Amino acid sequence: MRPFSTGDEHAAYQLIEDAFDEWQPRRKPYTEWAQHTVERPAFAPAMSALAFNGSQLVGAALSLDLPESGEGYVEEVAVRRDHRDQGIARLLLRHVFRGFHRQGRWTCTLATHSDTGALALYLRVGMTVRHSSTVYRKSLRTGRN
Repeated sequence: MRPFSTGDEHAAYQLIEDAFDEWQPRRKPYTEWAQHTVERPAFAPAMSALAFNGSQLVGAALSLDLPESGEGYVEEVAVRRDHRDQGIARLLLRHVFRGFHRQGRWTCTLATHSDTGALALYLRVGMTVRHSSTVYRKSLRTGRN
């Protein structure tokens, strides 16, 4: 486990997009992903963490530094499918929490989709639900209203 460093961008992108492909079938091109993560002025590499098995990247937690919010913010957390259920995501999040705590932040937030299967993880690391929303959808293919 170590903090994110310059040069980790493409490996983190590949890992995160591969992991999110399982529940979110729209893969973003690198340039779009980078604009929303590692190229944002708020990207916080020192409060982001990467996990390795030998030299292979197996997990990532990317964070944003949003001082106006007074909180830490985890933008993305992902672990390779073949390395899940081994405590890697929990260790990544604890690394992030410690980093923000050292910066004087007393809370840390993330947003998630309920289909990812990570809800129990967030509860296990001490997070609580602050806000929940439901999205409705209707298929319009049948032509009936």
